[in-house]
Amino acid sequence: MANITTFFCIPKWITILSSLIAFLGLCIGASLYISPGIFMPEIDFSLPNITYLTNMWAARQVAIGFIIGYSVIRQSGSMLSISLTAYSIMNIQDIAIGIAKQDQGLIIGASLFCILSAIMIFILNKRAK
Repeated sequence: MANITTFFCIPKWITILSSLIAFLGLCIGASLYISPGIFMPEIDFSLPNITYLTNMWAARQVAIGFIIGYSVIRQSGSMLSISLTAYSIMNIQDIAIGIAKQDQGLIIGASLFCILSAIMIFILNKRAK
């Protein structure tokens, strides 16, 4: 028998915000596969090693977007909490990269998504108890 805390109803605002995050991840991943120059126009993406790294970045985005979206569709609070934790870890690393590269846009964007994810994780974990 499944644990009842696994299948509580996810609040509507978390469903909407998580769906948007999932959609954003899928769109960014697709853009990286199709036209990576949108994100960093100063880089020559025709070089094989750069394309390789870009595809790895795209795969990460698609995977995170897919698993968050799947968690929302399943309405599994515990699965969504774990997915958002992975997403937060990714954003913490992006913050560190932004600091190292002095990229204010990356720092601000990753911080915002990290804070939003942390709030959602907190609410989901609180409801699971």
